[in-house]
Amino acid sequence: MMASKPTGKPNGRPTKYDPKIHPGIIAKLAATGMIDEDMAVVLDINIATYYRWKEAHPEFSEAVARGKSTPLTAVEAALYRLCKGYTYDEGGVKRTKHPDVRAIQFYLKNVAPDKWRDKQEVEHSGEIKGPLVIIRGPGKGEGK
Repeated sequence: MMASKPTGKPNGRPTKYDPKIHPGIIAKLAATGMIDEDMAVVLDINIATYYRWKEAHPEFSEAVARGKSTPLTAVEAALYRLCKGYTYDEGGVKRTKHPDVRAIQFYLKNVAPDKWRDKQEVEHSGEIKGPLVIIRGPGKGEGK
């Protein structure tokens, strides 16, 4: 079978992508906190097409990144505020939200995992003679 001659025309269906419209739309969608799959649905395109557009059109990819930075910044600020605690006014009464221990743990484990992770590494050097015996304390629900 012989290969067909190139005609100078692209194969397949023409793209729906419009560089004048789509970067602005996608930046606004991303700024709402939408995930990629949901943004593809709103644009009425397949998720594979969405990723192709990100690859082929730098202005589209940059608009996604710019839009996604907005909610990320807001969530980071809210998490930091929970870690520090804050005061607020509720019906003329000043209230205090004390620092949230779980927010602090989450923050530290993710920002400084080498210092704050739960996993402990124990290194043994030397020869082990005989069987290795591990002695554990009582677990949850066990007596003393």
